[in-house]
Amino acid sequence: MALSRLGIEFEHGPNGRLTEGSHEIGRVVSWQPGERIALEWHPADWQTDAMAKVELRFQPTEQGTRITLELENLEKLVGESGGELLGWFASQAAAPLLHAAGPSGLGDWITDRRARRPSGAQARQTYRDPLYHRPNFKVILKALALKPEDYLLEIGCGGGAFLEDALRLGCKAAAIDHSPDMIRLAREVNRDAISGGRLEIREAEADSLPYQDGTFTCAVMTGVFGFIDDPVKALSEVARVLAPGGRFALFAGSKELRGTPAAPEPMASRLRFYEEAELELMARQAGFTESRVEHPDFEPFAREVGVPEEAMALFTPRYGQLLLARR
Repeated sequence: MALSRLGIEFEHGPNGRLTEGSHEIGRVVSWQPGERIALEWHPADWQTDAMAKVELRFQPTEQGTRITLELENLEKLVGESGGELLGWFASQAAAPLLHAAGPSGLGDWITDRRARRPSGAQARQTYRDPLYHRPNFKVILKALALKPEDYLLEIGCGGGAFLEDALRLGCKAAAIDHSPDMIRLAREVNRDAISGGRLEIREAEADSLPYQDGTFTCAVMTGVFGFIDDPVKALSEVARVLAPGGRFALFAGSKELRGTPAAPEPMASRLRFYEEAELELMARQAGFTESRVEHPDFEPFAREVGVPEEAMALFTPRYGQLLLARR
């Protein structure tokens, strides 16, 4: 999956290929799960006979697994002298590694991994059953009052838990997310609704929704708005795909959440927290004819879904705000 995000497709298993665009750049020559992966590597499409070797070795340790990555035979391509090979390694491997381990790179990675573009086993487990988000889901569903004739759009669907709740009310739905991991999970959680033609889930961005004007009767966004770079553009897209009179519900944490267990660092520094007036103004700028912010009491719903008592203080009205708008 990490290679795929960089444009390299990797077929697992013996004789699996690695391709970059139309070029085959590698092939598995040895595959011993948990022990060793050896690859034949073709790093230069301008010199097709050039071949390097890549080997991954896995060694159990007391604290986990040590992974050794070895790359051989690049010197003829980057330059015979040791200085050229060292220059390649310093600029393309060592410096990016150190940047990734610094406050900026590491903070961005943790934020993406856990919240902004969730991925990995821990994120899949969290978003399969997002207990601490379920009170928000219940408040939103109460506000939208979905009916079987509704066609719902969720922007930033995560693992699909909200969609699962909404579809129980009989409506149809569509959803987008920009995390491939979350798309796969949401499709798995809602496989019956998808096979029954009641739901489709696409990989897309909030500021460029892949739907025609006036497609939906209602839309929802929960827990993602603070990560959006151009919020007015994203809201304009929501307004565009809603039919006249369409309803929109957006949950966003209040600024008082900053630094709490619900919005800890490094995520808190990468989140934008909005005031009531800002949310209402942006909705009007985006084309909604009505907009208002409410501060519902989430605590009864938190108790209903089983949120632990020690976390209950985070579900009072001061910590959450619900933007309700109409097209």
